[in-house]
Amino acid sequence: MTIKTLLARPAAWWTIAAILAAIFMFMATNNEVYEIASPPSSDWSVMERKSESIVAFALVGFAVVRACFAGGRTASPLVIGAVIAAYSAVIEVMQYFLDPPWEGIWWSLFDVFCGFVGGYLAVYVVRLLGRTATPRL
Repeated sequence: MTIKTLLARPAAWWTIAAILAAIFMFMATNNEVYEIASPPSSDWSVMERKSESIVAFALVGFAVVRACFAGGRTASPLVIGAVIAAYSAVIEVMQYFLDPPWEGIWWSLFDVFCGFVGGYLAVYVVRLLGRTATPRL
């Protein structure tokens, strides 16, 4: 079995999405990793974290979109954005219970919005790369 045939299966992409989601969840709820990724001493630490989160959410979203397309389903930017925003909300809840956030509720809501943006953008990245469910003749 080649990598190309493996990646043509939805299960492969769902597995990749789950692994990425687990890795990013660990990173977002681990203070040591959190501080290495964007040191609090940096003047831009908040913007760095928000930008990093959009990229991370887009990577998870990319795998979800590819899973949908591999299964012959469409992937609406709004639906994928909402799914990744829900994933972001789960991270926010975990962060609250593991280590109450110092940023406050508005930044948590903004983080969920970043999840939506990452998921939304993922659909367009997949489409830009030409990985649509529509066969080319």
